Amino acid sequence: MAAAPERYELHFQDETHLETNPYLCRTWHRRGHQPTLPAAGTNRRVTVCGSVEALGRGRVELVRAAGDSAGFVRYLELLEAHQQATGREIYLVLDNGSAHTSALSLQALAARRDWLHVIWLAKYSPHLNPKEREWRRLKRDARAHLATDLRAFVDGIVDGLHQLGGVCRTIVDEVPQWFLDGHRKPPTGRRSGRPVGAKDSYKRAPYRLKKNLAADT
Repeated sequence: MAAAPERYELHFQDETHLETNPYLCRTWHRRGHQPTLPAAGTNRRVTVCGSVEALGRGRVELVRAAGDSAGFVRYLELLEAHQQATGREIYLVLDNGSAHTSALSLQALAARRDWLHVIWLAKYSPHLNPKEREWRRLKRDARAHLATDLRAFVDGIVDGLHQLGGVCRTIVDEVPQWFLDGHRKPPTGRRSGRPVGAKDSYKRAPYRLKKNLAADT
């Protein structure tokens, strides 16, 4: 990379979860007094999937409501747009997480083999990935307080990603509106509760009344 920086980029990629409950970090308190932290009540979390270039020339980050293979494929689409803008081939360092090794993800990686070269890390080696240290900075600086609402929670994460630096930054917020409205899953539009006239898919055993009979003497 150092010999031909105008031709190649080396990206370290990873995912992390960020929760509405404040991230526990260092704090000052009086000796003998247990510190307390405010909580959000019902805890919620989003997933950030992203990478940073080894020389600080690029950053690609994606904020979503869930971390899965579909999110990783979407990240690859953003990385491809970055590659087309720079014209440089990319070496991508990945761990062996399930979102990276699924059939959908492997197919997406293979479709980009002309310009994308994957370097697989050894299992259980987060110390080899500089992106892990960025996650600690993000949680310490952007998630050490209680957000007023879910919109402020997501905006704080995006601002924290910008503060991590990078000459060319692609930071995309794709948190859906249903998440910001407080739902855990996309609403189906149906009324809550059991539908009227719904029947069980299996046949129940007939109800039999048990009688308390006197024991034989």
